[in-house]
Parts: sequence; C-alpha cells; structure tokens
Amino acid sequence: MTQETELPKQERPAIWKLLLMLVLAVTLLYFAFRGCDLEKMAEYVKEVNPSYFVLVFFSSIFSHFLRAVRWVILLKPVADRRVSLWHSFYAIILGYAVNVVIPRGGEVARLVELSRLEKLPWAGVMPTMLIDRLIDIAVLAFLLGFTLTVLPASVLQSMPWLVPSGVTMLIAAAVGLILMPKLSWLFRKILSIGFVAKSLPQKISGAVEEKMSEFDKGAKCLSDPIAYPLIALLSALMWFFYWLNFYLMLYAFNLQDRVGPIDCLIAFTVGTVGVLVPTPGSAGGFHLLVQQGLMLTSGLAKEQALAFATVLHVNNFIITTCVPAAICMLIQSTKKKS
Repeated sequence: MTQETELPKQERPAIWKLLLMLVLAVTLLYFAFRGCDLEKMAEYVKEVNPSYFVLVFFSSIFSHFLRAVRWVILLKPVADRRVSLWHSFYAIILGYAVNVVIPRGGEVARLVELSRLEKLPWAGVMPTMLIDRLIDIAVLAFLLGFTLTVLPASVLQSMPWLVPSGVTMLIAAAVGLILMPKLSWLFRKILSIGFVAKSLPQKISGAVEEKMSEFDKGAKCLSDPIAYPLIALLSALMWFFYWLNFYLMLYAFNLQDRVGPIDCLIAFTVGTVGVLVPTPGSAGGFHLLVQQGLMLTSGLAKEQALAFATVLHVNNFIITTCVPAAICMLIQSTKKKS
C-alpha cells in the first residue's frame, strides 16, 4: 500500500472493539428471539414467495448504483476529473460486504479501494464520505420526524409529545439539508462571535476548524447550483428504493393487506435506526427494531414479524451485498489481467 493510500492506525479496527460489537449483536438478537416459537417462525418462512426476492435483489443493486453515481459527483471537485463509475460502485459494494464481518470496516475498505483504483490520496477522498454520511443522516432524521407524526393513534394518545418532537425534527432535518452547503460558513461565524471565541478552549476551536476544513474539501460540489439538486434527487431516489425493498418483501410474505405503505415506512425507518448500531452486518439491532415496528403498527405476531425481519436482513445485508461483491471482485481481477 502506498503512502498516499495508507490509513492512519486509528482507522484500523481493534480486536477488542470487534469482540464488543459481536457481543452487542448477540445480546440484541437474544432480545429479538426471546420468547419466540422457532417452529412457528419457521412456518412463516416456509410460506414465503421466493419470486419477490428477484425484485428485491435488483431494487437493492439499483440503490447501490445510485449511491455510486452520487459519490462520483461528490468526488469530482476533489479529483479534478470524472471518477470511474465502475470504481465507485466496486468500492461501495466491497465496503458493504466487509461490513457483514467487520462493522464500520466497510467504510475503511471503501476509502482504501477507491483511493487505490483512482490513485487519489485518502485524505482527499475521506471528506466526500463524510458528506455522503451527513446527507444520509439528515434524510433519516427527516424520515424519523415524519414517522413520529404518523404513529398509531394508541401510541400518540399515550405520548402526545411525539408529534411536536417529530415536527421539530422534520423542520430541523429539512433546514439542515438546505443549509448543508453553508454549514462550514455557519460554524466559522459562530466561532468568530466574541464571547464564543473567548470561552472556547483553543484545542476545541482548533479541532472544529480542522473538521470544517475537511468538510470544505468534501462539500465543494454542494455549492454547485446544478450538482446539489442532482445530489438531492439521487438521495431521494436511493432512499425510495431502500423503502421499496421493505415493501416488496411484504408481498413475499403476503402481508401487503395487513401492512400498508405508511406502516411499512415506519418499520423501515425504525429498522434503519437499528442499522446505525455497530454490529456485524447490522445484525441484532435491525432484527429487534423491525420486529417491534411491525408489531406496533400492524399487530403482527412476534414470530411473523421476526421472520420478516430475518429474511429481509439475510437478503438485503448478506445476499445482495456479498454476491455482487464477489462478482465485482471477479470482474475486477479479470480487468487487471487483461
């Protein structure tokens, strides 16, 4: 590995962290499966219509493709040229596959592989991944805010504060997405205010300035009046296909009459929050939260909701990442030889 693409040691996962993440996954899976009738759950799995897996597979691949296109746009100012869409897709799908084994390790793999293939310094590529993540967090916050306003009436009646909280989150996420191109400027303005500059320790203000400099590198394309709307469109489409994976899987389980599009959106959003939990392949957090979301919104039996979450997890986090990654690696190795 060259000096340009070598990562700092703090980016390399420690064994104790991996063990802790594994323990966390096992703990969350325990809570998801606790009290479930496994035989009954297996019956629900046997009734699944596998033909829908093909649709979900291609829907997942297309969402990965949209992310690759978005990353190419984010990388253009950094590379001063158009980065290969194939290299972008390959690095992303490889990163997803690595995440199945090493939580968050996929981000490092994605960074290193793209830097190596495009001969770019990782320090230049990393800020674009920061922007990529910030956009996703803002979109998830927007969906979570909407979800809090459309929860079942029984939940909202017992916790009426959820609606104003959801509206606040919706507004904050929308404002964040709109102002993201100006985020660095806003932080610097705040830091330049007299009492803030005096009260904030130099170490903290220096760290913030360093992060803002990194942000500026990755956010160059956000100030482009053409690129940013395109990024917004790609982000909306990408998240639509993420939701579509959930919705298509309802048909595989013949649940489309019991779980409507909005209920599906709630389960999808809650399940996506579970993906943020750093466990191998997002196992545990995803299972538990999707299960609870479906039980809460649609009254599904615990075993049926868990069967849905488990099959969807295997399909979306293992099959549609590891299989394409293996194919892409084979294609890439063939290209090297030719």
